[in-house]
Amino acid sequence: MKPDRGETGDQPSAGAGAPARAEQSAFLRRFVGREDELDRFRVLLEEPSDPAAAPDDRTSPVAVLALHGPGGIGKTTLLRRFAVDAERRGRHVVEVDAERTEPTERAFAAAADAAGTGRLVLLVDAADHLGSLEDWFRDRFLTRLAPGSLVLLAGRRPPSLRWRTDPAWYDTLRVVRLEGLSPAGSARLLRDATTGRTADRAARLAFAGGHPLALRLVGSDRGDGPPGEWQPSPHVVEDLLDRVVGPVPSPVHRRALEICAHLTEVTEDLLRALLPDHAHETFDWMRRQPYATSHRNGLRLLPVVVQALDRDLRWRAPDSYLSMHKAVRAHLHHLLRSRPEPASLRAAAVYNHIQTGGRWLPGFDWSDRDDRVRETACDAEDVSSVRVLMREELGAEGDAALDFWLHRRPAGFRVYRSVRSGEVVGFLGMLNFDRWDAVETAIDPVVASVRDHVEAGRGLRPGRRVQLVRFLLVRRRSADRPAALAGMLARITRELLSEDRLEWTFHASGADDWTARLLAFADFRRLPSGPLCAERAVTLFGHDWGAMGVSEWSDLLDDRMLSGLRTGGVTSLARTSVLSKAAFDRAVHDALRAWHQRERLAANPLLHAAFVASRSGAPEDNLRTAILRAIETIDQDPKEKLQKAAVRETYVEGGSTQQAVARELSLSFSTYRRYLKRGIARVSWQLWKQELTQAALAATSSWTAPCPPGHRDRPAPAQPIRAVSGSDSAVKVE
Repeated sequence: MKPDRGETGDQPSAGAGAPARAEQSAFLRRFVGREDELDRFRVLLEEPSDPAAAPDDRTSPVAVLALHGPGGIGKTTLLRRFAVDAERRGRHVVEVDAERTEPTERAFAAAADAAGTGRLVLLVDAADHLGSLEDWFRDRFLTRLAPGSLVLLAGRRPPSLRWRTDPAWYDTLRVVRLEGLSPAGSARLLRDATTGRTADRAARLAFAGGHPLALRLVGSDRGDGPPGEWQPSPHVVEDLLDRVVGPVPSPVHRRALEICAHLTEVTEDLLRALLPDHAHETFDWMRRQPYATSHRNGLRLLPVVVQALDRDLRWRAPDSYLSMHKAVRAHLHHLLRSRPEPASLRAAAVYNHIQTGGRWLPGFDWSDRDDRVRETACDAEDVSSVRVLMREELGAEGDAALDFWLHRRPAGFRVYRSVRSGEVVGFLGMLNFDRWDAVETAIDPVVASVRDHVEAGRGLRPGRRVQLVRFLLVRRRSADRPAALAGMLARITRELLSEDRLEWTFHASGADDWTARLLAFADFRRLPSGPLCAERAVTLFGHDWGAMGVSEWSDLLDDRMLSGLRTGGVTSLARTSVLSKAAFDRAVHDALRAWHQRERLAANPLLHAAFVASRSGAPEDNLRTAILRAIETIDQDPKEKLQKAAVRETYVEGGSTQQAVARELSLSFSTYRRYLKRGIARVSWQLWKQELTQAALAATSSWTAPCPPGHRDRPAPAQPIRAVSGSDSAVKVE
């Protein structure tokens, strides 16, 4: 491994004074990284002084190395290091700060005066401040320097296009964008910048993203989060925005930056959906900023700028932040459902990013998966590689289930290959069921367990589907593991959000810590008992879309993205009120009658039931949402549609007498009353099933994980809950 140049043992020149030597020694000791740039500079220093002795016939008399990059990236520090190396080799060094020099030919020539010094090394910091002087500097000033001189330019922007395309400079002009430090260099710089012991080093490194100024700022920052969850203090964010971003033309430009920071990348079309009158103007401005880069799928901001902008808006204007987030999420949902598969998958990847705040999966780049891995269908030639990966991760016992499903439902499998090496680094197997097949449930105990859990509740209704992520495996030691996982999760999210008929989604998973945390964050609850597959315990996580639909689920993720996961999965299923079925029915009827009476609804015992208390947000809103969803399920046949209409028009719409509602529905009053009674009973039954499911999860919150693979003495699985018939409960209509 090549050592950091900052570790060099070179000593300052003997001619320097003692204080200067001490300062230079401290500087060299703390200088980190930039090996490639230093190597390039040293090669230029060693070039022969006589142009005739050079291997090529250069048109221009000097070599120019132009470095550019955003504020705080280390340009000035690197120029200082270049000066030390040049002086040690006996070269005369002249340093000019163009930002502090009057922008006139006379002033610059005086600042850079090196008459009679021979082969000069000229270092020009803030070179993009030359402005109108650039043509004079290139065509007249540089041509007067002695042959063999070396010029180093550093600025936020590169030299002009005219200079970069001038044939006279093809051989002697080199333009290099200065990027962030490597992970090793970042760790060293953070260690040097840290005063005393500092916790949460990984969080600080992730925030800085290799940006030198950010690393120095966070090294001494006490943070603004709870213990163990470091977040940058507002003053650190403010300093970064001032130094790296600087002033922006208008509030609209600031909003465009905030939208771009909230996403992994942005296009003008996406901006047009959110800033319809300013999309072209703001996108064109952003693409010209030194902290922005253009990629295949859109414009991206420097990682530390992304962090600073996003955190600043969240802290400064939380309501505005949430409003922007919801607008972005809604647009991504639309893209996910309406675009062809490649664009839809990209939208799903970005959707995952904004809903998790980029957390939970260290090292993930939610948008770059196409650059690192390629997703394909699982073809016959992939089976052997997939089987090898299966054995590496799970052992040979998974072969039978894999072979069965590859033969039975091959369309549900995706393979993820490294773009760099071509090897299979992961595969995903997703299964969908609209009915239960006796062969499939007999062969695969995981599917049998899913079926038992679904049927223990309301069952798999006609026209509805159950989704199962049966296999999700990635090679553990692969450098492409984060990209493969991000690609798989994008596929899962796309399939989930583009399907309107889902009853449940299940994940069959191992006991990986990140898997459990991510699924808990996404409100997937661990089932109280998991099946054994070839003597290996399988953990099942599930989400009931009948109890919490996509819209409500997305709102829950919004809350967790902003506030973190404040609950512990199944342990969060608090319940402070236990009702009998008869009392439950009465409470449902009372809630309907109090629909437009907030004070009366606030006293309803259902507000403390498990199916309401398990959700985030105001209990009254949760109860209303659950009742509305239950009403919407009454639509299996024409008679039931009249039951649904009777309940909705009588209670939700309100404002009319029951006689008036009967007339509006063209029903006799006795028929209307019969339909209303049956409709209330069906609403109560739907809510009762949700209550049983949530109560069962709460009752098993102390359940321990299955025994290790191969251990026979596993806990007995929980008995499925069988609800009493809805016809056993009578509802009095008032």
